[in-house]
Amino acid sequence: MGDMGDPPKKKRLISLCVGCGNQIHDQYILRVSPDLEWHAACLKCAECNQYLDETCTCFVRDGKTYCKRDYIRLYGIKCAKCSIGFSKNDFVMRARAKVYHIECFRCVACSRQLIPGDEFALREDGLFCRADHDVVERASLGAGDPLSPLHPARPLQMAAEPISARQPALRPHVHKQPEKTTRVRTVLNEKQLHTLRTCYAANPRPDALMKEQLVEMTGLSPRVIRVWFQNKRCKDKKRSIMMKQLQQQQPNDKT
Repeated sequence: MGDMGDPPKKKRLISLCVGCGNQIHDQYILRVSPDLEWHAACLKCAECNQYLDETCTCFVRDGKTYCKRDYIRLYGIKCAKCSIGFSKNDFVMRARAKVYHIECFRCVACSRQLIPGDEFALREDGLFCRADHDVVERASLGAGDPLSPLHPARPLQMAAEPISARQPALRPHVHKQPEKTTRVRTVLNEKQLHTLRTCYAANPRPDALMKEQLVEMTGLSPRVIRVWFQNKRCKDKKRSIMMKQLQQQQPNDKT
């Protein structure tokens, strides 16, 4: 209790901008997962200076922020042959840790495209089909005899089927986690549910200011509130579609 018997006011947490280090007094705060907060004017791409608001995908690496285009250009996986990145619709070929476009998966000696089932060798100077690999190995041994044994340290591999570039192994990762973590399920009490349902009835798509107020009123994280509204809208949409289907089915049943 205060000096006059009034209950103490809840102190608002101080938000410091990661970019400039100053306190944020703006009406809106841009928050980058998990808990980095920025002025709207400070959150920019370190390469192209594009402002990164809630409509953009923001990537953080070594303390710098990047737009999606520049992050993929700088840190995304590229073809080991042509050094060009992959689109989400591309199919690729793998050779150990290297990734190739299907049309770039060729022998560097004879330029023959390697297809699934072909044997090849990945050397320091590129991919070799089996025939050219045998020639290079014998030449490196200095024998020149066609019956000379191959070097045992360079085993041949068999080309596998192409895989999609959209698989998780090719996506750029901002934060690497050493172990797989299990997300704890959030359980809401009756008071929190009542507050969220009341707000949803007034506006199913609350703005950033309303979400910030809900964080203070319910004590929930912004992620939990965002996911709850998304799930609620999805359930209502499914229920509306089901009701329309039932209404259309009733006249048909009568007929």
